[in-house]
Amino acid sequence: MSDLPASRQRQLQGWVKALGLPAAQSLDWLRLDQALTHKSVDADYNYEQLELLGDAVLRLAATECLQEAFPEASVGELSAVRSVLISDRTLGHLAQDLGLAPYLIVGPSMTAGPSHLADALEAVVAVLYLETHTLDLVRAWLNDPLLRLADSVRQDPARQNYKVALQELTQAHTKMLPQYQTLEQRPVDGDPQRYQSTVWFWETCWGTGSGSTKKQAEQAAAAAAHSPLAQALTSPRDDSSSPD
Repeated sequence: MSDLPASRQRQLQGWVKALGLPAAQSLDWLRLDQALTHKSVDADYNYEQLELLGDAVLRLAATECLQEAFPEASVGELSAVRSVLISDRTLGHLAQDLGLAPYLIVGPSMTAGPSHLADALEAVVAVLYLETHTLDLVRAWLNDPLLRLADSVRQDPARQNYKVALQELTQAHTKMLPQYQTLEQRPVDGDPQRYQSTVWFWETCWGTGSGSTKKQAEQAAAAAAHSPLAQALTSPRDDSSSPD
């Protein structure tokens, strides 16, 4: 692909300008278009190579941001918070919040999910990095949302590892542990959510989650289960209905 349609360039320019980036008039628009193109559209012209670079750049940008904002935090805490910030789940939500979804082009037979949005966000990060080969544009764009998310994660430690948090929650109130049932689903073209998991406690399903790995699916299920199960465990229960 050598030329970008004028309508697509105007569309991308409008989005970048709305984000308040200083590079709103000088970006490599063809490269940005590639960062927002899924391989279901073009096997060669897509975001995969840019995503690889963007993943590394985003990890570095998030590390710098956290170390500057929370110099008193331990390395272990910063590492745990960073893992949440750069997870597909968080990046997918962040991409939605930043208005990326309408600009991501996918094949006619698929629907862009959170993991696709996360991948595209990483690819856009790579585009910004390649403009200056520094983190200046990346951090100008993402510092504020990353810090807001980091504050939220630090105030809610369960978000760092919901499986561990759920186990600690049930152990604190009962002698029982939550149980997970995780199944590998039949592959669907363009859908990376390969595994589906449910979490059970008191013979009740408290949460369902999916992910590209078994671990991700179980974490998603634990995240869905944590709040309702915490409420159930801390609310008065009828002793006659409580399990032994």
